[in-house]
Amino acid sequence: MLSQLVAGAKRGPQIAATENYVVITAVNRAGNLFAYSLDRKSGRWSSAVRINDVPEIAKEGFQAIASASPSVFHATWLDLREDKRNKIVMTTSRDGGRTWSTNRVVYHSPSGTVCECCKVSIAATGDEVYIQFRNWLNGSRDLYLAHSANGGATFAPAQKLGSGTWKLNACPMDGGAVTLSSAGQPLTVWRRENTLFTCQPGQAEQAIGTGRNITAATGPSDTAVVWDEGGIVWLKRNGNDPINLGKGQLPSVALTDQVAICVWEADGQVMMKIVHL
Repeated sequence: MLSQLVAGAKRGPQIAATENYVVITAVNRAGNLFAYSLDRKSGRWSSAVRINDVPEIAKEGFQAIASASPSVFHATWLDLREDKRNKIVMTTSRDGGRTWSTNRVVYHSPSGTVCECCKVSIAATGDEVYIQFRNWLNGSRDLYLAHSANGGATFAPAQKLGSGTWKLNACPMDGGAVTLSSAGQPLTVWRRENTLFTCQPGQAEQAIGTGRNITAATGPSDTAVVWDEGGIVWLKRNGNDPINLGKGQLPSVALTDQVAICVWEADGQVMMKIVHL
């Protein structure tokens, strides 16, 4: 059990699963990030393992986890080490979440800090690792994508997503998401001002609607995008028209080849809807 859990605005526990392990990560109010690992063969959970190797540096509470192979997991978060400015840091477990590598700084903004109140996202397969985050660079709050082709050992310079920019002296509290197709190609979704966009790295962004809190999931032959606008949660698949899922905000989605499973918040309750594809 983790006391004083940080949970607001998608800061809550994150989960990644493979055929061998299920790993859950969570942050407490002191700013420490812990991992819990389920060995599916034995059915046993591990004790909590702190994965930030400098204590109390994940104060914002935004973190994410992804699996890259049956036993390899990567975690990333907003980190205050060294200069008390938020930067992007990650670590890797190669034994299903039982132990974690020395933390690695992926990105440090030349302007001092990345956006403090927007969630970070991660997606991985094999040696390919992608981390999406909202930057704060020269007064702009744009989305950036960092890519590693060697399992997170090193990263190429982070690339800005889209051709437009969002000059904003405030935090939009909206980080978007990165997901991978069945072929391993990254797809990003994110918000600039009140418009929601999707794009692949190096390509022009495509507007898909208006709203906030957009996220996405990919399946064998489909992509599902969910967001909220005006107190209503919406689901959009590929080029189809959006579907009204009901009243609420802060949605999440998971996708199989048969259904999209959507969950969101509404009036202090967790709502769920299964949409058959």
